[in-house]
Amino acid sequence: MPRSYFELPQAGQREILDEAFSETGRSPSVIEKDIWLTLVLQLLFAMPGRKAMAFKGGTSLSKVHGVIKRFSEDVDITVDYRELGCKLSIPQLLELSRRKRDAVGEALKAEVGRYTRDAVLPYLIEQLQSYGCASECQLSLSDDGESIHVHYPAMAADAKGYLRDHVLVELGGRNIIDPNAVHSIQPDIAGMFEGIVFPKAEQVVVLSPARTFWEKVTLIHAQCNKPIAEGKDRISRHWYDLSRLLNHEVGAGAKNDLELLDDVIALKSVFFNSGTAHYGRCVAGELNLIPDGENFDRLESDYYAMERSGMLNGHFYPLGGIMEDLTALQEHVNQLARNRKAVG
Repeated sequence: MPRSYFELPQAGQREILDEAFSETGRSPSVIEKDIWLTLVLQLLFAMPGRKAMAFKGGTSLSKVHGVIKRFSEDVDITVDYRELGCKLSIPQLLELSRRKRDAVGEALKAEVGRYTRDAVLPYLIEQLQSYGCASECQLSLSDDGESIHVHYPAMAADAKGYLRDHVLVELGGRNIIDPNAVHSIQPDIAGMFEGIVFPKAEQVVVLSPARTFWEKVTLIHAQCNKPIAEGKDRISRHWYDLSRLLNHEVGAGAKNDLELLDDVIALKSVFFNSGTAHYGRCVAGELNLIPDGENFDRLESDYYAMERSGMLNGHFYPLGGIMEDLTALQEHVNQLARNRKAVG
C-alpha cells in the first residue's frame, strides 16, 4: 500500500533523500526543502474560502514553467489587491495624489497582514497537525504580517549555509493576479520512488511568466539605481532568472510586449514607487539592467555563493554571459521605446 513520505520514520526519510542525491546529484537539503515547499503550496491553494491569489516569482519559473533550472526556495504569493477592500482600478489610483496612493498602499499592507495572521497562519498550523509534525514544525510571522516562516524537521542540513533552513512564504497584497493559468505541482523526485506518496499541489493559480519577466526587469532596473546594501544576499538570482527567461520562448515573446511593461510600471508606480526607482525610464529609452562599481562586486559575491550552495543544480551560467544577455535586452527595450516615442 502506498505510504506518505511524511509517515516514514526519520531514517526512512533520510534514506529517500540519500538515494535521490545518488540519482540526481542534487543536495539532500535541496531535495528535502523541495518536498516541504510543495506541501506548503498544496495547503495554501486548498484553503477553503481563500482570497484570489497567484503563485509567482522564481519558484514558479522553475517548478511550473521549467524556465530556470536552479532551485528556488521561497513561496511568493500575490493576493489580488481588489480582494482586500480597494475597488479602484490602477488608472484611477494613478489619478490620486501621492499621499493618497501611499495611504491606499499602507491600508493594503495592513489588510494582507491581518489576513495572514488571522486566517492563513492558523490554517497552516491546523493542517500541519494532520501530518504529525505540528510539534516539530515551528511557524512564525514577520513583524509586518506579510511573511510566514515554516521551520520543518530537517533530516538534511545545508553544509554551505546559503540555503534557508525554512520555507519562507511571502504574501503581498499590492498586485494583481492576471494573466494567469492553473497548474499542478509536485516535488522533483515525485516519480522516483514507487510506493511513496509525495505532496501534490492542485489547482495552483500561477502568474503568467511574461508578467514575471517584466517584474524582474523593473526590479533589476530599480536596484541598479541605488546601492546594493553590503551583505545583502539572494539578490543575484534575479539577474540569473532574467537571463534564463530571455533565452526561453517566454522571454523571446515577452521582450517585445511594451504594453505589458506599461501595465507593470503603472502598478509599481502606484504601490512601489520611490525616489530612486525611476520606473518611467524603462519606457523612455533609459532602461538600466547592468550594475556597476560596488553594486557589481556585491552581486558577483552573492552569485558565486549561490553557485557554491548547489542551488543551480549544475546549471551554472557565467556571470559575464548573464551581463551580455541583459546588455542586449537593455539595448533592445530602449530601442523599442525610442521607436514608439518617435512614432508618437
